[in-house]
Amino acid sequence: MEIRVLIVDDEPLLGAPLKRSLEGAGYQVTIARNGAEALRTISGSSFDLLLQDLGLPDADGLEIMAEILGRIPCCRALVMTGHGTIEKAVAAMKIGACDFLTKPFAMESLFQKLQRITDLRQIEHQVDLMDLEQTFHKSCVTRSPIMKEILHTAAVVATTDATVLLLGESGTGKDLLADIIHQTSRRSSKTFIKVNCAAIPESLFESELFGVDRGAFTGAERSRSGRIEEADQGTLFLDEIGELPLFLQGKFLRVLGEKRIYRIGGSREYSVDFRLIAATNKNLLQLIASHAFREDLYFRINVVPITVPPLRNRIEDIPLLIAYFEKTFSNQDPTRKKPIFSPEALEMLCKYHFPGNVRELRNMIEQLFILYPGSNIKPHHLSLSMQNPVMADRLGEGISIGKPLRDAVADFENRYIEKVMESVGGHKSKSASILGLSRKVLWERLKKTRS
Repeated sequence: MEIRVLIVDDEPLLGAPLKRSLEGAGYQVTIARNGAEALRTISGSSFDLLLQDLGLPDADGLEIMAEILGRIPCCRALVMTGHGTIEKAVAAMKIGACDFLTKPFAMESLFQKLQRITDLRQIEHQVDLMDLEQTFHKSCVTRSPIMKEILHTAAVVATTDATVLLLGESGTGKDLLADIIHQTSRRSSKTFIKVNCAAIPESLFESELFGVDRGAFTGAERSRSGRIEEADQGTLFLDEIGELPLFLQGKFLRVLGEKRIYRIGGSREYSVDFRLIAATNKNLLQLIASHAFREDLYFRINVVPITVPPLRNRIEDIPLLIAYFEKTFSNQDPTRKKPIFSPEALEMLCKYHFPGNVRELRNMIEQLFILYPGSNIKPHHLSLSMQNPVMADRLGEGISIGKPLRDAVADFENRYIEKVMESVGGHKSKSASILGLSRKVLWERLKKTRS
């Protein structure tokens, strides 16, 4: 764990050598020369240790320390004070400082005190991280080793302001993960602004993100803030960022670098401080190669990439997710009995490809709740849900035009039987159940098809 230290001291002869010594010992150090600079420095940043002189040129040192500790509750303070001001050091410890040093002091004494505080902070960090991981595990139903590693990474990054890029297919739960990262971050009390880039018409994109000043264009009768401005102090979640129009990518890149925006038609500058989480189901490197996505924006947002696996790569979670969705729908309508899955139906689900991932499984369970409340679910109950457009396209591949309809239908039926047989590993009884045929009829159809 890298310890971040903020030194607040107006004496250059002390601050600079102190910074060099601490950085040589592995600390990450920032110096503020007065109280105002210290408060600006902590805006949008987090620190583990505060090393502060109480005699500041522009403000009461105790008030500045109290403000910093109020804004960064996890920070620990070590006060530096001159002879004759011990009472101030005592007052600082009543406010929340861990210890104090009397100037001039030996570096060895400083490092001993810092080490004690650092050891305490590391223990607290581990406890915080364990609590965070428990929160993630309660919110994300899983027993998959892959997902557990992802949740660990997400819990770690939630304690920072680092930009997160969530990658993976549609329906894997990227939006859920983004929401949990925000809810467990230091910005959790602020707004979580979600923007679905795929759902905004290109002509409205700029005004949606940046806002509009009155009179900027015909119909702009009042000023309004954009989504970026609304995310100030909170989290901005750009879902499907691969759909962000190319003409806006450069402008958004500048916002990330400068943390300032102008509304459309306006001249006033607005400062914004937000944490960015982006998500996409597209290959951004391919978009860069086709000149549809800026390479510099990609490297700016790809700070902590997290790839959420498809459901077919975590089949051990399918029974857990079924139970979770059953409980969800039962709570929504306690009068409706939940369907009971047979071992054959459960096995069929675990072998299914799930192109729609967790979202598709959720919809499937909801459909069964509606159509078959309290029923014993067999494979044939699932066949309707699994006849999705993707499967239909694959079944239709290779059918030649020009045949009589009867022959074309027979070809399609034979292809469908083959697909069902393949999905259950050639098991004839299971296939017959899915197809709604007797085993004898299926056997006769197979003999006819293969003769």
